[in-house]
Amino acid sequence: MILNIFGPSGSGKTTLVKELLRNNKIITFFNNFTKEKYEKKISNKLSVSLIPLPKFRGTVKEFFNIFSIDINILLSLEVELNKLSESIFSKINDNNTLEKISLREIETFSAGELRRLFILKSLLVNSQLLIIDEPFSNSDRKLWNIIYKAINKKSRVIVLSHLSLQNLFGLDKKNISIDISEVTKKFIIDK
Repeated sequence: MILNIFGPSGSGKTTLVKELLRNNKIITFFNNFTKEKYEKKISNKLSVSLIPLPKFRGTVKEFFNIFSIDINILLSLEVELNKLSESIFSKINDNNTLEKISLREIETFSAGELRRLFILKSLLVNSQLLIIDEPFSNSDRKLWNIIYKAINKKSRVIVLSHLSLQNLFGLDKKNISIDISEVTKKFIIDK
């Protein structure tokens, strides 16, 4: 299930999520907006990909190691995650290709590749709730569907974006899109 919070730049989407995280209210927030669609409550294992992307210097393998992700997982991804991986690294079909990719320096990635790498990392980390800020930024429109399908494989995701996912990808009964102005009316953060 994706809870998509959309609105223009500067509307407070990222600030809201940061404040919810700071006040330990993100789980309550997610459950509040998805209770009619999903009855099982979630615990506190989170994976966050918020802007600005952290500045990391090193190789892909070192990056994956920080998050305890075995780089070899790239050889056996589900179809949707494999397509996302291929949009970053091209095809990985053997250990030689994987070795070359694992030694690639993070700073050589384009902004779009880097964003997709952080999304892939978030999808590979064992978490019960994933938060992704602007997953389609810095990517060509032809990649949006690949990104969406990969994110949609995860069971619980909060996506912050400029546009409603329903407008981009059509109606999906398991996903909810809500304007940031509606969020602030329905959910107040206790300070």
